[in-house]
Amino acid sequence: MARVVYDGPDGINEQNVDADSISDSGKVEGIRVNLKEEGFLHIPYTRLYWIHMSEDEGKIDYSQP
Repeated sequence: MARVVYDGPDGINEQNVDADSISDSGKVEGIRVNLKEEGFLHIPYTRLYWIHMSEDEGKIDYSQP
């Protein structure tokens, strides 16, 4: 699990999601969070406070296409 904390329209927001649900965003210079049933959340880097996850969750496996 990963905890994403960011500045939203209503103040500071938090989302707890699977670490695999976080990727680079193609729409903004920031991240994209897949919220499953709710769709995607695009957060610009300038509005992102932090992403907290374990070291193993933060590693990327480049061996697969």
